[in-house]
Amino acid sequence: MNRFHTITILFVLTALGAGLSLANPVRWLVVGLLLAAYLIVFVLGVSVLKLNFFVTAASRGDSTAKRVTLTFDDGPDPEATPSLLEVLKRHKIKAAFFPIGTKVRDNPEMIKRIDREGHVLGNHSFRHVWWTNFLISGALDREIGMAQEAIAAAIGKVPAYFRPPMGLTNPHLRRALRKQGLFVAGWDVRPFDTTASAEKVIERVLRKMRHGSIIALHDTGRGPAELARLTEELVAKIREREYTFSGLEEMTGIRAYQTTEGVDMPGPAPFLSDLSEAGGERGGFWRFLAQKLASTAYVKKAIEKQATLECFRTPPSPRLMIGLGMVLFSFVIGWPMVALFGVLSAYSHTPAWLILGAAFYGFSHLVWMFGMYLAGRNCIQYADAVLSWILRKAVERVLFTKRT
Repeated sequence: MNRFHTITILFVLTALGAGLSLANPVRWLVVGLLLAAYLIVFVLGVSVLKLNFFVTAASRGDSTAKRVTLTFDDGPDPEATPSLLEVLKRHKIKAAFFPIGTKVRDNPEMIKRIDREGHVLGNHSFRHVWWTNFLISGALDREIGMAQEAIAAAIGKVPAYFRPPMGLTNPHLRRALRKQGLFVAGWDVRPFDTTASAEKVIERVLRKMRHGSIIALHDTGRGPAELARLTEELVAKIREREYTFSGLEEMTGIRAYQTTEGVDMPGPAPFLSDLSEAGGERGGFWRFLAQKLASTAYVKKAIEKQATLECFRTPPSPRLMIGLGMVLFSFVIGWPMVALFGVLSAYSHTPAWLILGAAFYGFSHLVWMFGMYLAGRNCIQYADAVLSWILRKAVERVLFTKRT
């Protein structure tokens, strides 16, 4: 369940609670405010890729390393892209390109050159039109699938990265990407280079750039000489600040191309090569269950990387502590305040006190959601570490312990 489903359920439950507990006209005021808030959140989720509202996107890499990644959308341009490739080759920079499917079909040799020179190619939809984000189900799947086929026909490899046109997402995108075996590659630096001067683009990039930044640029919209000059100056300015350039695979830790039909799976763990030799202290049922678990991608990854609990040895981040504090605080100002103001209302015969109780209850949900937003990623990381460690230990205990 992604953030869209979670937030939708929370808003629906809150609206139902307000509708059942409040009287007119306060009921409709509260429900209206909740609906307006939900629409705002929904619009932000559609337009702000970094929120991971409908899909999870890799919008930034390792924040501990002083490096950045260059990415280029909407190409290839038969005139401008070659000059860009020359600049990247001269500076020994491996970038990521997200070409439009129709242009891939029309310029296969350019796509082959991009691949031959070591750059990553990702899916950016087949037509890249404004109404792409309004497509649902089969139509969206066909739009993405046609781009996959065009790139695969040109270079013989199936992309694993997808960048939504204009960075827009919708509730149907997650299913389509899962079917195509794609992962969303986002960005955290977007200088809007197609509508700004070269000087303005460089200024915006340098201002927003951080450790692990993924920079979204375009290899269209400028002439060859202008694009080459912009890239040259940008690379020089970034290096002046002692940043290095990294490929998208290295930055995200996700392989750029699919290695099986539609799914980017890790290679088989060595222990799976011959389970028939592994004994076990457990009975047949436990061994059968362990083998099934060991065949899943999640447990394979846990065993390959020897999942541990090392993350608990480092102090939790301030973001996590603030988030957990807000979650706990939301419980204090939720139902306890409803009860308190309910008692005050009954004691003083003042129905208006009930409105304050409902207001605190609604506010507590907002505090809870913001707290979960702050703490959620770290909590998931801790939970993932614990689950990975438990499953690894359990599977290894059953499959790797020799019978005596």
